[in-house]
Parts: sequence; structure tokens; C-alpha cells
Amino acid sequence: MKKTKEIIITKNNNLKIIQVCIICILLILSCIKPVYPDEIFLQHIATVIMIGIMIFLIKKNALSGKAFFCIFMMLIVHIIGARWNYSFTPYDKWINTVFGFSIDKYFSFKRNQYDRLVHFMYGFLLLIPISEIYNKWFNASKRLATHIAFLFILASSMVYELIEWLVAVTLSPEQAEAYNGQQGDMWDAQKDMAMAMLGAMVMIVISRYLVKKKVTTLNT
Repeated sequence: MKKTKEIIITKNNNLKIIQVCIICILLILSCIKPVYPDEIFLQHIATVIMIGIMIFLIKKNALSGKAFFCIFMMLIVHIIGARWNYSFTPYDKWINTVFGFSIDKYFSFKRNQYDRLVHFMYGFLLLIPISEIYNKWFNASKRLATHIAFLFILASSMVYELIEWLVAVTLSPEQAEAYNGQQGDMWDAQKDMAMAMLGAMVMIVISRYLVKKKVTTLNT
């Protein structure tokens, strides 16, 4: 039984190591002939910090494979945005090439919406790993851990917007606009925080639905 558990842990860690390697490769590729070289460093500060956190989590074997994969996916969408400085990520062109229609025209978008997607994914994908941290590290009940994770996402979204603002005031107006990606929207920070909150709420609803479905299946 002990050997079986050790084998499972080793396999999980190997998958996590592969995910970290993929992130490192994508990070390097995104920095080759960057589209916006003046901003790429600022965009990837968070990437480097998260890679360090992922390595720490592997050493401590502190998260499930599912929670770790959520962090992995969050970093992928961030690296894609960082490559094109978020505001210029050509998602509409990609969708048009694959599916033959423009999502911007369909929804009458007036701005590039990729940054909104990433803020949504921040709340959606990080709720699970943050919940696990509070549940496993601090012995919070699963319900309480989910609640704390939700509040953490709201608070960290606010702190991020404050950091963006503080960085922006040290840059030239052109660099500040490119880094912040407001695209002329004076309510950009509030909308970004709202998208992170919405993402977390959607994940909570999905998670509770799946738990109830599992309980119902076991009882039948």
C-alpha cells in the first residue's frame, strides 16, 4: 500500500515537473523577438514568481494534480497575453482563421477583450489551488477554505490593480497605456476586478454542482 502511494506521488510529481518545463519553454519562446520589447519584462515578473512557487509546491508535494494543473493553465493564458502585451493579443484573428467568424464583430466589441478573459480565468482557475492551500495547510474546512479563497481572489485583484497603477505612474504616458492596457476605458480596473470575481463565482457553482452530483450518484 505504501509503495503504491509512493508510485502515485512520483507520477504526479513527474507530471508537475513536465508542466513547469513547458511553462519555462513558453516563457523563453515568448521573449524571442518580442512584439513589445519595452513591456515584456514587466509582464513576465509575475511569470517568474509563479514558476518559483510551482517549484516550491512540487518539493512540498502540497497540491493535488488538479490544483497544480489550474496554475499551469493560468500561466499559459498569461504568457500568451504577455507576448502581445495583452491589448494586442490577436485572438479574433485566430478564431476567424479556425472557425471563420469574428467574435469581436459578433458581440460588437469595441476593444481587445483578452485582458478581460485573463482576469476571468484568474478567478476561475486559481480558486481551486488557493482553496486547497487553506484546506491542507491551515486545516480550514472545505467550505471555509472556498470562502477564504474567494475573498483572497477579490483582495489580490485589487492589490494587482494598485500595483499596476503605481508602476504606471513611473512610466511615460505611452508606456503606461501599453502596460495597463486600459484602451481608453476609465473603468478598466473595476471591470478587471469584476471579471476575476465572476470567474471565482462560476468555479464555485460548478464545483458545488459536481460535488452534489457525485453524492447523488453514490446514494443511488
